[in-house]
Amino acid sequence: MSSTAAFYLLSTLGGYLVTSFLLLKYPTLLHPRKKQRFLSKHISHRGGAGENLENTMAAFQHAVTIGTDMLELDCHITKDEQVVVSHDENLKRSTGVNVNISDLKYCELPPYLGKLDVTFQRDLKSGP
Repeated sequence: MSSTAAFYLLSTLGGYLVTSFLLLKYPTLLHPRKKQRFLSKHISHRGGAGENLENTMAAFQHAVTIGTDMLELDCHITKDEQVVVSHDENLKRSTGVNVNISDLKYCELPPYLGKLDVTFQRDLKSGP
């Protein structure tokens, strides 16, 4: 390899390394930092599932009363295209009936259980 080719290779590599270092250390050199329009400090997951029956108006109202900044909820569509607020697509955990929301009409939905287990992690299946 000629000395000219080695010079171009090293200068290109050196320039890349210096530029990468500068942009990692000072990311706003090229673009200014975006202004946050909304800063949430308190989010009520499932409407505050740890304090009330999840995804119910009582849970949402309680969360707002205690000053939550954001309510988190999940929506699903029934067979007749009605929107249902439920964390799970399958109703086994919340109603005791093993059926998907999308397989039922709105009028066929079973009622929530009076008390739900609150878990914020996936179910871990036992070994084989």
